[in-house]
Amino acid sequence: MNALTLAELKLKHAQLTERAERLETEWRTLPVSAKSTALGKKVKALREQAADYGKLLTLAEGRSS
Repeated sequence: MNALTLAELKLKHAQLTERAERLETEWRTLPVSAKSTALGKKVKALREQAADYGKLLTLAEGRSS
């Protein structure tokens, strides 16, 4: 993969991780409700997406080495 594609993958991974962390902080301060449940699911989905981008980065960096 070219350097630009790797940089884009790194950026997307960082953005998803940061967004999940921000939402998780908000989620932990909410009382138990439908809103907190939905937010918890969103945090989980963002963490999974960030993990997927992390796996792609590992594969891409392994091939370019």
